[in-house]
Amino acid sequence: MKIRTSVIILCLLILSMPGKAQTYKNKLDSLVNTYRVNQASKAYDNLAYAKAIRRYEPLYQKGYLNDSVKGQLARAYMKVNETVQAENVYASISHGDIADDDLFFYAQALKYNGKYAEADRYMAKYLLSHQDDTRAVRQNNSLPAIEKILSEERYLIEELDFNSAQSDFGAIVVDDKVVFTSAREIDVVIRREYAWKETPYLNVFSAKVKEHSYGTPKLLSTDLKSLYHDGPVCINADGTELFITRNTFNNLLGKKGVDGTNHLKLMVSHKLSDGTWARPVDLPFNSERYSTGHAFLTRDNKRLYFASDREGGQGGSDIWYVSRTQNGWSEPVNLGSDVNTEGDEMFPFIDAEKKLYFASNGHLGLGGLDLFVASESNGQYQVHNMGYPINSEKDDFSLFLKENGIDGYFASNREGGKGDDDIYSFKILNAVTFKKHLKSKLLDKNTRQIIANTPVHLKDAEGNIIKELISDAEGMIETELPLEMTSLTLAVNAPDYYPYADMVDVSDDVDEHEMELIPLPVYGIYGNVFLLPDMTAIPEVTLTMEAKTGETNALVSGSDGTFRTKLEKDMDYDLVFTKKEFFTKRVQFSTVGRDTGYVNVNEFVELEMEKAEVGKSIEIEILYDLGKWNIREDAATELDDMIQFLNDNPNIKIELGSHTDARGSKSSNQVLSQRRAESAVEYMVNRGIAADRIQAKGYGETRLKNKCADGVPCSEAEHQANRRSEVTIIEM
Repeated sequence: MKIRTSVIILCLLILSMPGKAQTYKNKLDSLVNTYRVNQASKAYDNLAYAKAIRRYEPLYQKGYLNDSVKGQLARAYMKVNETVQAENVYASISHGDIADDDLFFYAQALKYNGKYAEADRYMAKYLLSHQDDTRAVRQNNSLPAIEKILSEERYLIEELDFNSAQSDFGAIVVDDKVVFTSAREIDVVIRREYAWKETPYLNVFSAKVKEHSYGTPKLLSTDLKSLYHDGPVCINADGTELFITRNTFNNLLGKKGVDGTNHLKLMVSHKLSDGTWARPVDLPFNSERYSTGHAFLTRDNKRLYFASDREGGQGGSDIWYVSRTQNGWSEPVNLGSDVNTEGDEMFPFIDAEKKLYFASNGHLGLGGLDLFVASESNGQYQVHNMGYPINSEKDDFSLFLKENGIDGYFASNREGGKGDDDIYSFKILNAVTFKKHLKSKLLDKNTRQIIANTPVHLKDAEGNIIKELISDAEGMIETELPLEMTSLTLAVNAPDYYPYADMVDVSDDVDEHEMELIPLPVYGIYGNVFLLPDMTAIPEVTLTMEAKTGETNALVSGSDGTFRTKLEKDMDYDLVFTKKEFFTKRVQFSTVGRDTGYVNVNEFVELEMEKAEVGKSIEIEILYDLGKWNIREDAATELDDMIQFLNDNPNIKIELGSHTDARGSKSSNQVLSQRRAESAVEYMVNRGIAADRIQAKGYGETRLKNKCADGVPCSEAEHQANRRSEVTIIEM
């Protein structure tokens, strides 16, 4: 009343004192806006987030909200799943002024919107002052793990045809029906909404399962309908006992819990002899101080799992269970920190293999609530994200798995659905495994070169070989190990390396291990031969190593183009690379003065080969004495390579062209070049190449490569560029 009275007084003053109208108007605006902010904040405090947004939004657009109130608006958007708007509001706050808790929610909003790298930056900032927050610890630096999750499609999913424009979730199978919870309209006379999102209250429906579709959804039973939220439900195996989640009040007065919040509670109903359901009654572990809901009863009827934010948990909503005894239900037991986090864990489900499924926003996920699966051993749980695409950057929850262990249902508010939350069916293509994962790379310790196609033995504590693996083309080994295994030894005996053995701790998954092998004191080379001009690796190239002593050795590169071979100490080599339909490549390499070990020869010489095609020419080096045309026996190396090329390609015919520089007369240069070309051809014919496969052509100075014509001053190097021999393919 004080604010309203002040507004009235100010209005009267404005009317009576026009000269000061603007001053008073500003004061009036300030009072009115303060009043509106307070009203919006009151709605926020009462969990009426949709109403709070309606009141905050005009003030935000006009710039009337300070940073702390902007944080409330952003959190309200998060509560109603309007995460793009939440991100925009957070982005408008000076980054240094974002409150600690809002750093976490900002990161969540970014993650919810698929901006994982940016979300990691804000989560890291939050973690600086909240190092004990298990949610932040699990979700810090999440991008690599998220990319790994997204890299594999584990499920086929399909939206169900009976989804509505409102929230639909909590699907279970009962006989030939799907039973689910929905906020769809059923009361056309009185529309009842709950303030959080201003949508209708929940009720329990069923739809008959047909061959390729579903029947029209109907209320499961009017016996289970109250004035407020009803659902989700679980039903025992013989269909006689039903557990339902409800508000803590069920009358028109709407009495709230002791803390002013409308909490949830679990109730149980039994089917009567006439097929109707008895009035649901409270379970003994409900309380007006906290919420209890999302029940799941095991098939033997002995254990009831549920979600609750009661005292004694890890934070937020946790998964708990009670056991059925002769005297009723036991005291609730928290599943512990392996499963529960400071975030929210809810919607438990146990399959036939006793694996636990649940939804959580505290474990590392793709955004919002993700679905997780956990396996228990000796009182400890191993938890895995269920993967993509059953999980998305939005909320994914309320999983139900059929008895075949392959098909089931879940709910999600992802893009493309009909309404708020929608129910989807899924089929498992590649189930998450609970064996430990081992991944290791085999490397040369000195050069960091990958060591491929090499056996790796896995040995137990007694030295027994339990598995033998072969490193792949990337030097990797990868396998799964039993959960009970805590250590093993990786052993490698590779040629040219000292024996290797390393005991590895496999208490948890191992993904970044490296086996670094120390090379024996040998000399060697490795590398790739590449194709001009696109520089792709050429597979299966023959490499001949011609030592200065005259000894030769040869090998063929692998299917990926790589080669690796030993060499002799202090030796000069010609490395000759040949392949059918490729021009031969010759390079020099020496081990003189080098240290032991394998050298990447690509770092020292150019290993590029050209594809042989009709019309393509390459230059070859043929050394002649000045003014002579006879082939010197010590200067015909590249002619010998050309002979090998022609032998390897018997259908190819070539022209051997000889060129001179412009010094001397044109006629003498023409004669000299023709004689040199003929001499080269004769050399090859004498060594077994058929004469009809080679044409000799002298070009003299008619095809200069540069400006160095008669009378043009040029350097010796420029003249040398014109003195050349060329081989051109004329037929293949």
